[in-house]
Amino acid sequence: MKRLIQLSLFLLSFSLQAEPLRIVSSEFVPHNGEQLPNQGYAIQLIREIFATQQQEIQIEFLPWPRALLQARQGEAVALISVWFDSERTSYLHYPTPLYTNYMKFYHSSTKPIRFTELEQLAKTPLRLGVVRGYSYPQAINTLPFEWVEVNTDLESLKMLALGRVDLVICEQMVAEYLLSTELAEYRAQLSPTGPLVEARPMYLAFSKAHPDSELMQRKFEQGLQQLKQQRRLELLQPVY
Repeated sequence: MKRLIQLSLFLLSFSLQAEPLRIVSSEFVPHNGEQLPNQGYAIQLIREIFATQQQEIQIEFLPWPRALLQARQGEAVALISVWFDSERTSYLHYPTPLYTNYMKFYHSSTKPIRFTELEQLAKTPLRLGVVRGYSYPQAINTLPFEWVEVNTDLESLKMLALGRVDLVICEQMVAEYLLSTELAEYRAQLSPTGPLVEARPMYLAFSKAHPDSELMQRKFEQGLQQLKQQRRLELLQPVY
């Protein structure tokens, strides 16, 4: 019986290695993007991690709400670029973070909003541009914002440039990338304002509904530790 169990585990492991691991992602440039070199820094890192475990992966790009739903239902084993949300712990495993994101407010020079503490924003109702389905810092939930939802950070920042919202909350690397590429015409107009809102660990989160989730998470942790021990993480840099 013991040998039979060992053989079954071996065959399962072999099967998982033979079949590419399906992971879903949304566009979150420059961290992950279908048209970016290596599909973005986060995906490049994830590929390197699983390569240490001889595990192939298959990345599929979907709109964020659909990607989140597939992870929740177990149609995909993992979801790329996820921030921790206690409500999602019922269906997602959060392993060791990939790295840290930095959330900041952005304003427009045509209608500047300057402050040194978040509490100062409680004095005046403002329109805040946010992306539908994203999880945002708890610190801003008590502020009297009118939340204006859009589908992407690109849309949110463009609305800020056009004066349709007063502030946008955005991950710093994402905002700087967009202002250097697709929104270059607004580069001089849009800038960060106020203190850092939050430093947020970013995860490759694993679906609790997927039958291979726990095994894949162990492979992820082993691969990440191997890259750290070999000091290979320092060689991986964002490219866009």
